Amino acid sequence: MKRMFGIICLITCNVFAVSAQEQPHLGCKDAVIAAQSAELKSSLVQQGFELQNDAMIGISASDGFPVVTRMQGGEFYQIVFIGNTRARKMRLSLYDPQMKLQVAKEQRPLQQTSNVINFSFTPPSDGNYRIELEQHMKSSMFRHAGESCGSISIFRLKKEKKTGK
Repeated sequence: MKRMFGIICLITCNVFAVSAQEQPHLGCKDAVIAAQSAELKSSLVQQGFELQNDAMIGISASDGFPVVTRMQGGEFYQIVFIGNTRARKMRLSLYDPQMKLQVAKEQRPLQQTSNVINFSFTPPSDGNYRIELEQHMKSSMFRHAGESCGSISIFRLKKEKKTGK
């Protein structure tokens, strides 16, 4: 499943990337974000969710990072975006299969002391939903680096198994 998510992300990046010079990529390393992600994943699994998609990603300050994931209508999802603690602004936008904006969330880690965007979503219909992640760093030294690390995790509430009597 992780491999399929990676392939979908790579295809999506090539289709939706604005700049050919700075394409986002999977697999960045940030110990703080990885620890936060592991803690949140453990908590959500204990609450009855199953991890559907998960990746550490390099997010270009100018282009963002698009992710496409298949969702089933009527299912309950939890989406978690963890950004860099030094980000001036981070944003998550969720689009339905017709590219109509469904949810837009913004966080300012330096002002609001949180680098996490976490929300629930129940899609109205089956389809491929697009999530656009953006992260803008405060320091010019990070802008010149081209990108910063982040994490995206998508969970689905497990269905209770019906027992026949």
